[in-house]
Amino acid sequence: MTTHELDLLENAIDSLAEALAKFEAGDDGEPKAFKFAVLHMAHFVELVFKHHIASKHPLLIYKEPFAAKVDRNKTITLWDAINFINNEAADTVSPALKKDLEWLKRLRNDIEHHKFRMDVPEVRATIGRLFRSVLEFLENHTDIELESLIPESTMETFQVLSDEYEFKLRTALQEAEAFEAAHPVEHHDPDARPARLDCENCGNPTLVQNDQSSTGYRCLFCENENGDNIPTACDICGVESTQGELDAWELDEGGYEYRCYYCSGRYHLDKDD
Repeated sequence: MTTHELDLLENAIDSLAEALAKFEAGDDGEPKAFKFAVLHMAHFVELVFKHHIASKHPLLIYKEPFAAKVDRNKTITLWDAINFINNEAADTVSPALKKDLEWLKRLRNDIEHHKFRMDVPEVRATIGRLFRSVLEFLENHTDIELESLIPESTMETFQVLSDEYEFKLRTALQEAEAFEAAHPVEHHDPDARPARLDCENCGNPTLVQNDQSSTGYRCLFCENENGDNIPTACDICGVESTQGELDAWELDEGGYEYRCYYCSGRYHLDKDD
């Protein structure tokens, strides 16, 4: 019979690889995969903190390391490990990280022992934030070079989760694609405005229609609301155009009025020339 054996760190990395794979499956359109991403991520976090404690002395992983006979079936909890770390140096595990760990613990317990309700965007965002916080802890307080231990098959997801900018961008792109799919353009309507445009501020296709925006569009990534490519109409004659093709006229009472080539007077000036 084949024997499969992993030490504490190897076991943690194995769970992380599974968490990354399930996270990727969730991102690819399988929401229930995030359930398993939560379970595997929770297991990784617990084991990697235990590994950090055990690296100081192997016996510290056990509940009663100073007992006459150590019970090797009883190990410390994640919270024992965190208390130990913070007793060495206050807030090494920050209050924000502890809050995310509490969230992870509650959701994992609900999944394992009870019915559960999972807000997928919240799960996705919190896993990303939690992963980056744990990664920062490992970089600052341990000798573990996590990236070198990650399987190639999950490296792309590892890098996206590790980089807050890349994670935010992927999130914005996913939301923009979903918005566009939910708001198809009526091709028979010549005045129909596209649900999504390229944002001229950040260069990403994440500028989508937004009723709260003064221009009718807002970028899901950088929150920009302007651009020469944004459809709009002349405030005088109502002809459809874009912001870049209209002139903005400052009004006496404040604000601006957008005028087309003809209503702005440019047509007559060009004609006279």
